[in-house]
Amino acid sequence: RFVRFIEAHLVDLFVPMSSKQRTASPVPKTAAKAKEPARAPRKQPEEPPAQVQGPPEQAHPVQAEPASIQPPVEKPVLKTRGSIYALEPNKKWVQPSLAFVKYGVTMCLTAGLCFLWQPSFKTLRLVYTLIGAGLLLYRIYYYAYKEWMLYFIDLCFVNSILLIWSLWYCTEGQCSKEWLLAVYMMAQGPVAGATFPLQTPLTLHHPEAFESFFLHASPMWLSYAVRWRWTDALLQPTPSVGELVSAGLYKLYLPWSISYLSFLLLQPFLPDRLAGLETLMDGFIFPAATKTLRLQGKRKNYLSFAPTVMAATLAHALLSASGLLAAALAFQHHSVQVAWIACVVLGCLVSGFRFYHLCANPELEPAGFYKGFLHMILAWAVVLPTYFYAEMTAQDV
Repeated sequence: RFVRFIEAHLVDLFVPMSSKQRTASPVPKTAAKAKEPARAPRKQPEEPPAQVQGPPEQAHPVQAEPASIQPPVEKPVLKTRGSIYALEPNKKWVQPSLAFVKYGVTMCLTAGLCFLWQPSFKTLRLVYTLIGAGLLLYRIYYYAYKEWMLYFIDLCFVNSILLIWSLWYCTEGQCSKEWLLAVYMMAQGPVAGATFPLQTPLTLHHPEAFESFFLHASPMWLSYAVRWRWTDALLQPTPSVGELVSAGLYKLYLPWSISYLSFLLLQPFLPDRLAGLETLMDGFIFPAATKTLRLQGKRKNYLSFAPTVMAATLAHALLSASGLLAAALAFQHHSVQVAWIACVVLGCLVSGFRFYHLCANPELEPAGFYKGFLHMILAWAVVLPTYFYAEMTAQDV
């Protein structure tokens, strides 16, 4: 037995083990006392220790570990930038992009033609049409993809289309004085004033984001150029405040508002394809609702939906009346119109700064709805004193 013990243990000290023997379990100490040879257990098939220790659910993560440590594959920036809505705060929007340069130049060109330079009417009309129609065509493509086509029946889109059409059609006396005043009043009043409650930001990172600002602000810029360069020869004497408000209200706003309200009340009874499309009012009545929930809310709860729509339309009319009054005051005096335009642009700048600040700091909370009305009150605090001062001094034409 002593010789067998020496042979079993001392030989292992000098003879190298194979790769399979290195993974085997060590020989138990009781093997030296057994009658069988000490090498006999080594000939039996072994299993790796990782598979025999612990329950199966503990061994599974060991096998899946190499796959879990693989780094995620990042998509190109150009693809991820288009995966979210352009006016939803996201860190992607503060990354450097040629869009900032492109739309910044577009904005400066439009402002320069309307405020600083003295182009001919045909030059101004052509440049504005190319920019405005180009952005509208992009938005048609974008909204068709998002299924937001019913946004085009909103007042700001209707006014933008009518404004471009009037620039080309109403040149040789084809349009009445009331129509020209109504288009001016819509562009200068309700459309521009909507930037306050909507908190429209001046953003340049995406065509959809820039179009939201351009759609509301640029019509009042063009109206300024037309008013103080060519309107004096067309409309003499200068219409009164009441005449201007009446022209905008009865010639354009009320026909649009009645048609818009009628469609909203009839929409739940239309086929699902059309009834499920989102409108601007839906964003306030059914915030963050899916198409299915929105359609159910309109059809199953119609008795509560209809009064809500009528109340929202009435609120829209009151805010639009405020804008019409501001536009009428701006038409009377150059300084008042400059003050009104400055208030609108400044409000958009503040909203744009807040938007990019939220993009860079997602943990911050967005501004409340009351901020827009606060900006509107501040704008009136600037416009009214300017108007009364201009009336008293009578320095402006």
